[in-house]
Amino acid sequence: MRVGWGITGSGHYLFDTFDVMERVSEHFELSCYLSSAGERVVRIYGLWDRLNEICPGGYYREIVLGSEQGASSPLAGRFQRGRYQVLVVSPASTNTVAKAVRGIADTLVTNAFSHARKENVPIFVIPTDKREKEVSKLPYIINREVCREELGKSHEKCEILTVCPYEAIVEKDEFPTIDLTKCEGCGTCLESCSYGAVSFGKNIETKVGEIDLENLERLKRIDSVKLLDSPKDLLEELKKVEKSKEI
Repeated sequence: MRVGWGITGSGHYLFDTFDVMERVSEHFELSCYLSSAGERVVRIYGLWDRLNEICPGGYYREIVLGSEQGASSPLAGRFQRGRYQVLVVSPASTNTVAKAVRGIADTLVTNAFSHARKENVPIFVIPTDKREKEVSKLPYIINREVCREELGKSHEKCEILTVCPYEAIVEKDEFPTIDLTKCEGCGTCLESCSYGAVSFGKNIETKVGEIDLENLERLKRIDSVKLLDSPKDLLEELKKVEKSKEI
């Protein structure tokens, strides 16, 4: 069975999804479709190499990038042509959910969703914002208050400004910050900061808007779509689809 996996621009559930998709790739042919925002998130969280291990290339085991193919890539049309038996969107950002329920297909993943929906392909969605409050993990960030306190005492230049191999650490108002449009999640900054100003994976509580919860209810009403509470539920659902198609 062939499975298409869409990644959108959210770090919530990202590591859990990767853990499950490693197992999925052992059972099924798996291709990954990344929106431009999804690609950036994967890179920021340092998961790019791991993604290439899950989808190493080859026919229906490749990585398809919105940044290269564009939102209207012909490869998204595979879903309408019956080349995939399932579409998984995980993590599914609130922006992606809002577009999907309104038929907006202006990213690679929402375009794949649109094609799959037309062909009644089963779609499993793991939305990032399901409750009024959610807890998400932040990528690499710099606590500039620590920088102000420590560097202010010593009057030294920040030691990590020059260590990033991707030049993602820049000086702003005399103190360092991370340019997430360049960050590749390598962790060099975390290892190099002697003041402990850099952190990774810090939990942050976010509030979910009423309209986002309403969009989830709309998404549930689409016949071919099933919302899952966690990526951990995914493998069992895929096996059910496989069994139904054998019958």
